[in-house]
Amino acid sequence: MNFKKCLLALVAGSVFFVSCSSDDDNAGQAGAYRDGTFILNEGNSTPSTASVTFLGNNGSVQQDIYTTVNPDKPGLGTYLQDLFFSDDKAFIISGSANKITIVDRYTFEYIATVDTNLENPRFGAVVNGKAYVTNYADYRTGADDFLTVINLSDYTTSKVALNNWSEKIIEENGKLYIANGYYGDGTSITVFNPANNTTERVIELGASPESFQEEDGILYVLGGGKLSRINLATNQVSGSITLPAALTYSAQDLTIEDNTLYFTASTSVYAMPLNSATIPATPLLTYTSDSEYGAMYGFNVNDDKIYIADGGNFSEDSEIYTYSLTGTLLNSYTVGVGPNGFYFND
Repeated sequence: MNFKKCLLALVAGSVFFVSCSSDDDNAGQAGAYRDGTFILNEGNSTPSTASVTFLGNNGSVQQDIYTTVNPDKPGLGTYLQDLFFSDDKAFIISGSANKITIVDRYTFEYIATVDTNLENPRFGAVVNGKAYVTNYADYRTGADDFLTVINLSDYTTSKVALNNWSEKIIEENGKLYIANGYYGDGTSITVFNPANNTTERVIELGASPESFQEEDGILYVLGGGKLSRINLATNQVSGSITLPAALTYSAQDLTIEDNTLYFTASTSVYAMPLNSATIPATPLLTYTSDSEYGAMYGFNVNDDKIYIADGGNFSEDSEIYTYSLTGTLLNSYTVGVGPNGFYFND
């Protein structure tokens, strides 16, 4: 189980407010972070070391860019969980602080902080001028999980009960698809209609969905020892593949790039064609980690590169690695404390 998710369960409550800044601040930095990758560094709480690193497409690395651009603005909070985009904005979720920091995605200039109707927020997606953020509430049961709805015109918020585990969330064709799974809990995908804020359908998988991604109208879901395919035209499961026993409990981090499906298991990366009927027996690559809790702590694939983040010891700056699509190590970079995700700002 990821260390970050264990720690978030200990957090409760926050002070609620919304504040904004002028778009003129730091205007001289326009476009400084336009072409590259944001690395979310979870950080720890004593003291707070959460940060965002920027890896430029030219290989340059800039640490803690939020503080650099916004030295006098509210901090990001601790245990950063997710980052998602909408037009020219980036939304950074702090699970422990129960808040979302909104910045310009190209300059990283502070725009606003949203702290209302959030309780252990997890992941976000945007549709029709509103952001939808999943919340774990008290972590004890999925029955109290909910969505925070953020109106992007004024950053006011409201809550919609889900009454089911609510983890990762994506938007497709005006609908929201929410993974109702968390390390063995939950067995379904919720189809949520933001037009009327109702659950339209619950797609039962019989297994906990750990990660998912859409490609060409098919939702690929990994979890519970199998890879499932859901046809989004009908919201029906169209088939599944059973994973080898050795991967049943460790497969996660599903991502798709150029008609190839990638996932991780322990410190290995597996790759397979989207139309394959079998799971590969051997990994594409395996890396070595000395981290007790942070091996393969972040993973993604983009533009012919595989990105791996190692959590390290969660008290000092750690490392990320880039590999070619054939599994050759290309480079390593020092980033912040507990790197857990890659977000591509193309």
